[in-house]
Amino acid sequence: MLAKVAGNLSRVEVTQTFENSFREPLEAIYIFPLPDAAVVDEMEIKLGDRIIKGGIKKREEAQLIYEQARQEGRTAGLLEQERDNIFTQSLANIKPGERIDVTIRYTDTLKFSSGECEFVFPMVVGPRFCPGIPIDETGDSDRVADASRIMPTIIPPSTRSGHDIQITVEIDAGVPISNINSPSHQIRVEQEETGVRVLLGEGDTIPNKDLILRYQVAGDRTQATVLTQSDTRGGHFALYLIPAVDYSDHEIVPKDVVFLIDTSGSQKGDPFRKSQELMRRFIQGLNPQDTFTILDFSDITTQLSAKPLANTPQNRIKALTYINQLKANGGTYLLNGIRAVLNFPAAPEGRLRSIVLITDGYIGNESEILAEVKQYLKSGNRLYSFGVGSSPNRFLLNRMAELGRGTSRIVRQDESTQEVTEKFLRHINNPVLTNINVEWQGLGEAMIYPTTPPDLFTQQPLVLFGRISPIYPEQTGILKITGTVTGGKRYEQEFHLRLDSEGNCAIAQLWGRARIKDLMNQMWHCEKKAQVEAIIETALTYQILAPYTAFVAVSEQIRTDPQGKGICVSVPVEVPEGVSYEGIFDQSPMRFLGLKFRRSRGNSGLPPSLTTNGASPPVVGDSIQQPLLNCTDVDITPTASPPVLDETITNLQVLSVTGLEKSSATLLTQHLQQVILPSGYCGELVFEFPVRKGRVVRVLWDEDASSLNEAVVIDVIKRSLLSWQVPQWLMDTVRLTLRIQTDS
Repeated sequence: MLAKVAGNLSRVEVTQTFENSFREPLEAIYIFPLPDAAVVDEMEIKLGDRIIKGGIKKREEAQLIYEQARQEGRTAGLLEQERDNIFTQSLANIKPGERIDVTIRYTDTLKFSSGECEFVFPMVVGPRFCPGIPIDETGDSDRVADASRIMPTIIPPSTRSGHDIQITVEIDAGVPISNINSPSHQIRVEQEETGVRVLLGEGDTIPNKDLILRYQVAGDRTQATVLTQSDTRGGHFALYLIPAVDYSDHEIVPKDVVFLIDTSGSQKGDPFRKSQELMRRFIQGLNPQDTFTILDFSDITTQLSAKPLANTPQNRIKALTYINQLKANGGTYLLNGIRAVLNFPAAPEGRLRSIVLITDGYIGNESEILAEVKQYLKSGNRLYSFGVGSSPNRFLLNRMAELGRGTSRIVRQDESTQEVTEKFLRHINNPVLTNINVEWQGLGEAMIYPTTPPDLFTQQPLVLFGRISPIYPEQTGILKITGTVTGGKRYEQEFHLRLDSEGNCAIAQLWGRARIKDLMNQMWHCEKKAQVEAIIETALTYQILAPYTAFVAVSEQIRTDPQGKGICVSVPVEVPEGVSYEGIFDQSPMRFLGLKFRRSRGNSGLPPSLTTNGASPPVVGDSIQQPLLNCTDVDITPTASPPVLDETITNLQVLSVTGLEKSSATLLTQHLQQVILPSGYCGELVFEFPVRKGRVVRVLWDEDASSLNEAVVIDVIKRSLLSWQVPQWLMDTVRLTLRIQTDS
């Protein structure tokens, strides 16, 4: 991996090397992580001296191109996004003895706080707990229909995968930098003419943890950085600003703090001990006027008290005793914990309710959690997330904090908690700038993200991405930012922007990525047809990867015998550093997954993904000599929907089906007649869903064509559709119109 950091941006090139040491042609499937805000805009494969550049397509179209190339014996690469931070690289028809390089390039922004910049490069996808009723033997469920595509195959801790990682980070911050350090890795720092070069130490090349690189920057960071770029799509800008706002300790607002701690099996060992250490420091660091309680979750959710406790010595002792007796085991039922904390009695008037979550985030049903927070978090509450461990689920932790108008922080299992907790407790006493509003004054229409800027805490930057369209020659305008400073004072600042054609081309793509993120935030409950189409249009316009697009590259030459025998294998990964192998496997059924042999290239069915580490060069072959244990961590116990409602066998009528012939439509109708819905609803629902290889790929709700919009009804039908066993030969997009009439 080679990263070049300039100012607030990083440009990263990741090269994965696939090697076939078998005697038959190989298809490799490799699941790996990237930063959750990365703008992935290039993919290419190298065959000898030839480089085949990948093109971005709609996801289903790219899959069909790849599948056809695989069957024809052409070497092909397919890059897909499963989550914001989980990606799948498929590479077909690697000849025996051949090595093929796949290169992925992306742009990312650095995290900045209190004068410190942080560069993060994830290297391993941790095992995910995926609740729901199983659909088939792959581990997919009605609540996590793509579970098999996000769960790594974990090799036993006594076994090495043979993968190693090489990393070079070149930093040119534009100002002097100091105190370069990494809490995660041994590093070597070399001075360059225009900056520094950071390399991994020789003994720290196992890709089983996130690389975290931090350094201090000189200069007044309250001076804004504004980057612009214009083309036929519009004038784009990125703004990075730390408002010059004084912070006064005497204006602290009393807090009502509810701690929510993960006690599931994946936390067992060092991560859980670190979580307990964090909790003890939090309790001991609260202000005298604060109140608090503790909830913990795994298979069940329990609590210290039914209402917040006063911060007295006796209550602190009670809390510390409670923390010390907690044990890590069971499944990660985060949804139950979130519901419990969101339903907790409201904070008294004049108190700021702060929810503090401590977890590794190892779940697959992120959308359920985010939907719950978005819909039920009260406007006066804030949610802060702490990810504990070497490779936590940063996507989930960051999005929860964003939706909860709080902040997120990662604490390694071997990192000191004193500075972390002291900084956090100072910083949540009161936000320094609230009610932020951004206004464009000039020609053209402005689309600025985030649409609702978050409250800012001390030394926290405001980051905005905008597009002005249409664009005019030598266009200028004013970006006006207003807000409320602690104490009720008005804050105001203006920036004069010149939107010319020069500038960093990545700025436009960062805006495209911000727009896609905003559209995704509108449909955590259910994917909506209009938003999905807007995401696809944005991704194709800005040539970036999204959940509904994919990169595909295909060789012109037929390189292997289309009728010959082939092997399909997914690359296994190390258990993340500090994570207990036993703690994970004790909580879930285990199954053996070995090599998948194809008798003929005419077989069109892709095998279940066995997953791998994301950043290392995946050498496939000699390191895989026997079947590997796959950690599925699947829960087979369904949980109730948020509202407590009476249920009834629905009067559900199929009004129309397109994309299915008569017999398949009859099977679908019979399947839907088994659905049990809550009572008291009536109206029409319209869904679209692609079907492929015996499965419903995803379910889109056509909001504009539907007269019923109740999330609880839509969710039940969506889960039923995802569990439908589709005829294997069927490949089409189905449009389904239903009429719902349940008893009141």
